[in-house]
Amino acid sequence: MSLVFQTSVHIFSAMIGMLKIALHLACRYNEMKKRLAREKESARPMKKSCLIAVIAALAAVAGALAAVAVYLRRREKELDEYERLLFGEDEAVPADTEDEGDAGDAEAAGEDAAEE
Repeated sequence: MSLVFQTSVHIFSAMIGMLKIALHLACRYNEMKKRLAREKESARPMKKSCLIAVIAALAAVAGALAAVAVYLRRREKELDEYERLLFGEDEAVPADTEDEGDAGDAEAAGEDAAEE
């Protein structure tokens, strides 16, 4: 009888060990499922409000670059005018009226050619 009892105890302890391993594997499986679910949640697409903020920032940068380009163009015209005044061109025409004067000269030349 003691042999049957000892064998039963060994079988029982082996079953307990196998249950512990099964519980450990089940816990690991659940942890992995939770981790994958969190990774899926963090990979969701950007919110609309965040997208709008990014677009607004890009638009602000584009506007600033355009303003700088306009400023530099005007400043370059002013510097050309000052350069003409400094380096001796007798008839320094302001940069704004220069474009109009060229158009007026071309029209006058066209009228002279038409009269002849």
